[in-house]
Amino acid sequence: MKKTIIIVALTALPALSLALTSCASAGGSTDPIEVNKTDEGKISFSKTVHPILMDHCIRCHGEDADGDLSILNYEDVVKGGKTAGFIRPGDPEGSKIITSVEKTAVPNMPPKIFPALTEDRIQALKQWIEEGAENN
Repeated sequence: MKKTIIIVALTALPALSLALTSCASAGGSTDPIEVNKTDEGKISFSKTVHPILMDHCIRCHGEDADGDLSILNYEDVVKGGKTAGFIRPGDPEGSKIITSVEKTAVPNMPPKIFPALTEDRIQALKQWIEEGAENN
């Protein structure tokens, strides 16, 4: 019986290691981003904005979305949650997402236990909103 337990424990180590690595890295990257643009020269939602949101916001705003705010797809993002004005196309400074990540309004996002968005990520979000917050 001891041999069985040891074998099971040893075979579970890679999965445990992967799970711990995933949890540790789920806090949002601080690496520089690659800004992808559409043929029209606009920030791409699918290749730049959505990956930023998925990296920093999915923990709380995924399937069981806090504040009814889901970032799983474009429609959910522009719909926002309980708070009106999450995304205001053409008005980054009036968009709740920007005031939250810049920590100039409540709630501050992401929560302090996770790394804040880097300036280049915030600038990409602002530019996407300034350009009309399109699904591109």
